[in-house]
Amino acid sequence: MKGLKSIYLIMFLVPLIWSSNFIIGKSLIQNLPPFTITTARFGVSLLILLIIVKARGLTRWPGRDLILPIALLGLSGVFAFNTVLYIALKYTTAVNSTIINAFSPISVAVLSALWLKHKIVYRQLAGLMLSFLGVAVIAARGSWEMLLSLDFNPGDVIVFLDTLVWAFFTVLGKKMMARLSPLEATTYANLAGVVFLVPAMLWEWGGSMPAFSPGHILGLVYLGVFASVLAFLGWNKGVLEMGPARAAAFYNLIPVYAALLAFLFLGEDLFLYHLVGGLMVLSGVYLGIGEGRIVRRPGIPPLKIPAGGRN
Repeated sequence: MKGLKSIYLIMFLVPLIWSSNFIIGKSLIQNLPPFTITTARFGVSLLILLIIVKARGLTRWPGRDLILPIALLGLSGVFAFNTVLYIALKYTTAVNSTIINAFSPISVAVLSALWLKHKIVYRQLAGLMLSFLGVAVIAARGSWEMLLSLDFNPGDVIVFLDTLVWAFFTVLGKKMMARLSPLEATTYANLAGVVFLVPAMLWEWGGSMPAFSPGHILGLVYLGVFASVLAFLGWNKGVLEMGPARAAAFYNLIPVYAALLAFLFLGEDLFLYHLVGGLMVLSGVYLGIGEGRIVRRPGIPPLKIPAGGRN
C-alpha cells in the first residue's frame, strides 16, 4: 500500500511540475528563441542525469540493437514534441491547442491497446473522456458558445499530430523499460534529444548567440532540474508500474495546475469554470486509473553489456 501511494503521489506531482513550464516558459520566450530554451533545458538535465548514472555505476553504452529505439525516444519526446507544439502555436490559439492536446491520454490508450495489446475497459475510457471534457470547460472558460464557435485551422491538425508523438514516446518508453530502468531510459532519451537539438539551436542563432541574464539562467536551470529530470523520471516510473494508459490519465491535470499557478504567481483570476473543469478532470483521473492493484516490480539493475558489445 505504501508503494501504491508513492507512485500515485509521483503521478500527481509530474503534471504540477510540467504546468510550471507555462509560467517559466512564458517569461523566457519573451527574450530567448524556442530551440535555445529547449536545448538549454535538456542540456542541464543531461548533465545531472549523467552524474547520477555515473554515481550508480552505469558506465557502458547499450547494445547496437537499442540505438534506434533510443534515438526515436529522444527524437519524439525530447525534440519533436516540444518543437511541433511551438510550430503549431504560430497558427492556432492557446484555447484550441489546450483542448486538442487533451486528446493525448486517449492517443496513449489507443496506441497502447494496438501496440502493447493492453485492454481498455469502459471505466477507463469514460475517465479519459471526462477529463477531456474538463479541459474543454477550462479552455473555453465555461462558455459552450465559445466552444461551438471555435475556428479550427491547420495548426490544430499539427497539435493533434503532436498528441500522437507523445503517445509514441510513452508507449515506446514502456517497451524500452523491459530492458532499461526508468533512469537509463530517461538518460539515453535525453542524450539523443540533445544531439538533435544542438544543430537546431545553432541554426536558430544564425551566428549570434543570444544574451542570457541571471534570471534566464535561473529559469533554465529550474526547467532542467524539475521539468526535465524529476518530471521525466517520474513519468517513466509511472508508465513502467501503472502502464501507459493508466499513467496517461494524469496528463490532463496540467491545465488544472496551470490555472492554479497562474492565480498564485501571475495574479490571474480563478472562476467557477476552473472549479467545475478541475473537478471533472480529477474525476476522470479517478476513473481512468481504475481500482486495479499495481503490480510491484523488482528494481531493474543497470544495463550490462557483454564483451561482444550486444545485449
